[in-house]
Amino acid sequence: MKILLIQPDAAKMMVGYTSIIRPEPLALEILAAAVPEHEVKILDLRVDPTLQETLASFAPDLVGVTGYTTNVSRMIQICREVKNLAPETVTVVGGYHATLCPEDFDYDFVDVIVQGEGEMTFHELVSAVERRRDLTEVKGLILRQGQRQVPTGLRPLVTSMDIMPLPERHLVDHYRGDYHFHFWDNPYLIETARGCPFRCNFCAVWKFHDGKCRFRSPELVLEDLKTVGSRVVCFVDDNFFANLERAKRLGKLIQGAGIKAQYWAQVRSDSVVRRPDIMAQWAKVGLDSVLIGLEKFRDTELASVNKRNSIKTNEEAIRICHDNGVDVWGAFIVDPMWTADDFSALIDYVHGLKIYFPQYTILTPLPGTAFFKEKFQQLTTHNYEVYDFLHTVLPTKLPLEEFYANMARLYANTVISVGELRHRVRAGRIPVSSLKRAKDVLRDVVNPKAYLRSAAA
Repeated sequence: MKILLIQPDAAKMMVGYTSIIRPEPLALEILAAAVPEHEVKILDLRVDPTLQETLASFAPDLVGVTGYTTNVSRMIQICREVKNLAPETVTVVGGYHATLCPEDFDYDFVDVIVQGEGEMTFHELVSAVERRRDLTEVKGLILRQGQRQVPTGLRPLVTSMDIMPLPERHLVDHYRGDYHFHFWDNPYLIETARGCPFRCNFCAVWKFHDGKCRFRSPELVLEDLKTVGSRVVCFVDDNFFANLERAKRLGKLIQGAGIKAQYWAQVRSDSVVRRPDIMAQWAKVGLDSVLIGLEKFRDTELASVNKRNSIKTNEEAIRICHDNGVDVWGAFIVDPMWTADDFSALIDYVHGLKIYFPQYTILTPLPGTAFFKEKFQQLTTHNYEVYDFLHTVLPTKLPLEEFYANMARLYANTVISVGELRHRVRAGRIPVSSLKRAKDVLRDVVNPKAYLRSAAA
């Protein structure tokens, strides 16, 4: 069979970050590896807007589309266009939003929804379509039958990442020059674990993975690392230090193999504080930057999002990272009920901790979570394109124009200076090409009109 997997283009209403984050479509590369006996093509619409031409030239039997909440309208549009141009083509959607909110894809041009992890389910689905078997026999699907959606039953999560296929990265080699992640050109993404044991109320990750964590063995991660041809590697795990002894073992294997690269990872501050020796080890291995979900700068607010952490621990983790020469991308959640004084207090806090790479997101109830149900009656919009964490979908205490002016003030007063970025370029930590992307994103996030313009579009 011919299978076309599509990465949607970004929502037009997003502010700034679409210009600075465009990594390889790792989920599709892994999905392609799950069906090695078939001819698979990946179309990345973020850089290659040739949907009609590709459908005509490749003539796929099945088209699969994945994406997050902000991609929903585009995913629907793509399926509609596929059916209009090739009615016999099977259309399939999957991913976080499709799993948690399948009703949003209740259209006669969406044939199948894959719920949960897609690799095993997709392999069975493709086999059943090829052999014209009854699709209700495949667990993990929601099928379109007549005018209704029919679930086939949930599929259990895999118990070990070691049985999952390694990504077919060569399928996007022709797009490599168009990929970047923050400041780095042509990064490779590596997944070593899935899930999170914590229950932060703003997060959909633990909901999707049923609160479970699964890990790939360090030995298999090393094999994956050996296949990539980049000096920049981003680990996409939600908490790279979730299993500290495993992280230590992987670091030793990388050192022993002599692999030289710059690494980026997401970590929890309590993991860093629990084992500062592992942070020191990884700094020697090549860990350049970490994203830490600091979330709040007051303990009462941190408790309100069920982070199960403390401000003191956050601050100690930042110190440990800085002592080891590792940059901290500190992520903070802005509450729509904040006043101008709250914004000012956060600016002072970030300056005091010397966080050069702060990241501010607005508290957003994600569809499919309990938090979304709790706040449903308060939502000011159901336009998923603005569920990008840089638009508020809840009422604000400040007038909306003033709220966004303060969001812009946050970035204007705390983001790293162009001079500091140039210093990192001269030190070889980031490429010179990153300066233009940084200027592009800063132009938006420090401009109150950019938020308002997008929200009103």
